[in-house]
Amino acid sequence: MGVQDLQKLFEINQQIKQIDKKNYYNFIIDTDTKEGKTRIVIDEFGTWKKTPYLTEKQATEYRKKGFRQFVPDLIDFKNKIIIEYQEESKGRQGVLRRRGKINKKGHDEFSDEDKDIFYELAEFNQLKIWENTSQTEQDEELKNFLKKNTNNRNNFKN
Repeated sequence: MGVQDLQKLFEINQQIKQIDKKNYYNFIIDTDTKEGKTRIVIDEFGTWKKTPYLTEKQATEYRKKGFRQFVPDLIDFKNKIIIEYQEESKGRQGVLRRRGKINKKGHDEFSDEDKDIFYELAEFNQLKIWENTSQTEQDEELKNFLKKNTNNRNNFKN
């Protein structure tokens, strides 16, 4: 993860804290260290486990049991909410394309589709924030998403 990407995740987390005055949410940011603070494994039945310090042997065992491993950008385990910052390329040439654009970070429509399916199986609510969306729209999407995913709507400033 690049410095700009990480900076964007910290900005999103700061926005959440400004919106969430009563500290309802507790998002963790994936900084792409080997720790895997946001790492979860999910199986086809929706069973999920938080697995921050996963060894290769443990990962193999989980795979044998049918679990898939995911490392969301931001996650709130308690409230089962995931926020992914989605990048779109600036038009370089290449083979892998999504919506007419070349993918970054090894993502393609199949890996994103798998993530979406498994997050839904585990009953995590997900918001995708697209980098090419205006900042105003991103802010509004985030605020609406958080309002929709909380039982206590009084947490939010207007």
